[in-house]
Amino acid sequence: MYIEFRISERDFRDASMLAVRKRSRMSRIDYYLPYFFTILWLFVSAIPSPLNNYLHDGMDLLLTLGVVPILMGFLMLRRKQSRVEYKKLRQFHLLQELELDAMGLRLTTTGGISRSAWQVYSKFAEDKNSFILFELGNHKFLPIPKSYMRESEIDELRSMLTARLPAA
Repeated sequence: MYIEFRISERDFRDASMLAVRKRSRMSRIDYYLPYFFTILWLFVSAIPSPLNNYLHDGMDLLLTLGVVPILMGFLMLRRKQSRVEYKKLRQFHLLQELELDAMGLRLTTTGGISRSAWQVYSKFAEDKNSFILFELGNHKFLPIPKSYMRESEIDELRSMLTARLPAA
């Protein structure tokens, strides 16, 4: 199977968020923590108790709505971190030509050619925007955006990955 694609910053951000959600339980906690924190903050702020003077102070609104800038800050930091990481990974900016066969993967860019066996990858994950292949023993992953593929190619890639790697 042959796939040609470029990885944009948005593709990389989507793939890295998928990697965080699917890598391990601890990374899943890292992904969902800002949302959980926000819901917990709103829940605690909305319940009348002696801690918030039974909702009679004007401070309650400030405490309740104060979580919104904190959540936005978490999300903006995550986006900025993804942008910085994408800029460091220059090999993703190039045109990627990926060939998959029974032996493994062959990735060709203007920077060079790399060949890897299926045993280099521990598992794969998929969402509506991309596939990712997790490398064994580290936090690296190979993103494959779906935006450059037809539906039949997506199905073929999914069946090839399912046959050779466990799903995350």
